[in-house]
Amino acid sequence: MTVPTAGSHPEILEELVSNCGLPRSQIVIVVTREGANIPDGCIVLEDYSAPNIQRWWLMGIEEAARRGATCVAVINDDIRVTPHTLHELHSALVRTGATVASPSRPPRKDGVHKGRLVPYSPRIWGCLWLVDVASTLRPDPRYVWWYGDSDLDIRARREFNGIVTVPVEYEHYFPGEGTGRSAALTAQTELDAVTFGADYARILTLSRIVGAPGRLWARATRRRQG
Repeated sequence: MTVPTAGSHPEILEELVSNCGLPRSQIVIVVTREGANIPDGCIVLEDYSAPNIQRWWLMGIEEAARRGATCVAVINDDIRVTPHTLHELHSALVRTGATVASPSRPPRKDGVHKGRLVPYSPRIWGCLWLVDVASTLRPDPRYVWWYGDSDLDIRARREFNGIVTVPVEYEHYFPGEGTGRSAALTAQTELDAVTFGADYARILTLSRIVGAPGRLWARATRRRQG
């Protein structure tokens, strides 16, 4: 498991580490602000340069892979899970051979999602997802703060073995908190939207033509770092 954190919610992060079902020696914390309060016993990476959630995700995934991980859970630091949450997601990933596993997005049908992308609607929850690191699917740091999960979503479904969604227990306490408090991150979100629109112009245009919801540009995937 890898978790980027600025240390905004140390109690929640400690609970996440304690309850996730993994030993602390298999948890990579990417610390993004000096002086952050970090749980003991975890692998710690530091990155105090300009914010980039995709770079932080990538750092954690690659460090876990370097240490022998075959699958990595990528989680926000303001998430509550049970000891069964990651196990159930991992079991679904192994059982189906999908490249990514993520919680259900009701009312959409669970199972493996791949291929058809129009009308576009994301399957990944950016706050909690697992990736098969034997694949070459990785976060793209061109997406600095937003839309990187949608980019992963599309590539996983179009170029890899898809995304499996299953109902698991978890709670995201502060979706969008970090973005809402920062004018710079809000502005970066708009720039990321331009990048996403350029990369996937055809999918988005066709989705509008067939009547996809207007929330493509203001999605409810509020999962950024607190």
